[in-house]
Amino acid sequence: MIKIGKKYKLKKIRGFENSDNEYYEVISFYNFDTVICENTCGERFVFMKEFLIDPQKPEDIYSDLILERK
Repeated sequence: MIKIGKKYKLKKIRGFENSDNEYYEVISFYNFDTVICENTCGERFVFMKEFLIDPQKPEDIYSDLILERK
């Protein structure tokens, strides 16, 4: 469960190198499936909740997002 005030990492996308170990703090819920987050530099981002790693499912680190390269 995603909670306000907690820090989360983003899920990875299969097939892409991602060395980003940055944490994002949830500062607000935008709607049912979207959150507003802030990084350590104070920049704000909007993510769908499904892209944050849920601490109750720490083994679920990959997104279901599929990108095609052409």
